[in-house]
Amino acid sequence: MIVKTDVKEVQVYRRSATITRGGEAILKQGRNIIFIAGMTASADQDTFRLKFPEGIRAINIQIVNISAAVDRSELASLAAEKKIMELSDRISTCEMMRELRKANSDFSNRSDVSIEDQEKAMAELPGQMLLLHKQIEELKEEKYKIEEEHKKAVAEEEKPLIMAEIEAEAEGTVPFLLLYQDSECFWNPKYEIQYINDKEPLDVKMKAQIRQSSGEDWKQVKVTLYTGNPSVSNALPEMSTIELSFFDMAKPRIMAKGNGRAMGAMCAPGAMADTADGMMDGEALMGISMPVNMLKMDTAIVSEEETMTAFSLPNRRDILSDTDGNIADLQSFTVKAFYHVLSIPSVDNSAYLTAEIVASDWPLPPASASIYLGDTFAGDVFVDADSDTNLFNLSLGKDERINVVRNENPKKTQDVFLKGTKRQLCGSEIRLVNTSGDTVKVIVKDQIPVSSDKAITVETTELSNGLLEEETGEVKWELDAEPDKTVELKLEYNITWPKDKRITESRRVMKTITKFCQNCGRPVTGRFCPECGAVVK
Repeated sequence: MIVKTDVKEVQVYRRSATITRGGEAILKQGRNIIFIAGMTASADQDTFRLKFPEGIRAINIQIVNISAAVDRSELASLAAEKKIMELSDRISTCEMMRELRKANSDFSNRSDVSIEDQEKAMAELPGQMLLLHKQIEELKEEKYKIEEEHKKAVAEEEKPLIMAEIEAEAEGTVPFLLLYQDSECFWNPKYEIQYINDKEPLDVKMKAQIRQSSGEDWKQVKVTLYTGNPSVSNALPEMSTIELSFFDMAKPRIMAKGNGRAMGAMCAPGAMADTADGMMDGEALMGISMPVNMLKMDTAIVSEEETMTAFSLPNRRDILSDTDGNIADLQSFTVKAFYHVLSIPSVDNSAYLTAEIVASDWPLPPASASIYLGDTFAGDVFVDADSDTNLFNLSLGKDERINVVRNENPKKTQDVFLKGTKRQLCGSEIRLVNTSGDTVKVIVKDQIPVSSDKAITVETTELSNGLLEEETGEVKWELDAEPDKTVELKLEYNITWPKDKRITESRRVMKTITKFCQNCGRPVTGRFCPECGAVVK
């Protein structure tokens, strides 16, 4: 007896899932042998477990194939194959009849057929050919449907079965559960970040994109998402020998402090304004006669477990196989941020609206995020608070209120004869204009080169009250750009070196601290593994 099961609940991890299926078995008192179906081809067969009510005792449980449960003559795939062969023969017969009627309609070399019979045959031919064509098309359509059924039957018959030899204290219909791990189901976080104004915190929604490709559609199942992956097979930590040796001083390498990478151009804040009747412009264009709000979804119930966070989705849902993903709202929260406009004109003349956030206020794994300025979609950005710094900068997109132009002065080189050295005069000018009607906080960054040899000296002569980070050469100006006013910043410096030498410029490579995830072994530079989502210590 083959007992079918349906998916009741899934516990989805970042790179796998625990599937819980339910079924009912009709048992007689004493010894029973049942074959339990449901495990997919992608299931980890070594992880299955069966749960029966009290009074049911297992004698033998093992995984078998379909041949252990039914005779080959009873296989649905075999019946489908026979039907396909029968339909193929009928299609061939109809095609032969069609060709025969075509051949018989050629009277050019026949003198034994009267004109009347020829005219009668030609008059009947179109109807006969149309009828044969219709029969062939109907047979081909039926054959295609049977072929699809055959594929499904073969796929079902290739799935493993669990043969359970059990003993029941009494006869009756008993429910049971089948649990196993499946690696073809996972979820990824996705954020929606809404900027309201400079005085309000960021509104953040954490969503989940759930995917599964088991080949089976899961209908109305309970779903719980976990931030990590189950892992008990990790080796215990071991201490390595500590060795002492003489220290060989190496040249220092400076870790660059990067900012969030800006995405595509976007509208300035406040581009979407309310109309007089309280509707948004877009709503008015669509002819909606009443105020509307964003469609809201119930958020998940969040619980902290021993090694990971669990999100229990509030409603049962369908998770279809091989689709672009099922979206679920997990939680909403606000994040305090210091807003300013950032411009690094030596790299990019654009200015970017930036939110500076305390890393500990964003205790979530790295993920892509959709940015909204008010209700206007501004673009996508990758959010990674998982760094070794206390603060991280989140780009909210290009800010068209601020225009920045940087001009580099021609370099002038001269010999200093008394000292046997050369000196080069370098500099640049930055012009910044605020085209809006509000005062805007702006941070402008530029840089001067730093020397890696004591024979090369760099001396600043003009910073326009900028702050110089001597170790990295970064110059930063923090200013309040007033409306319709131009700000001019000057940066000038001298480079001196022995005149019998030549100097070159090169960029330092950013140094990162690399760790490895205990679950999957992937290199990690921060707190969360980008592969499996586990917390890395």
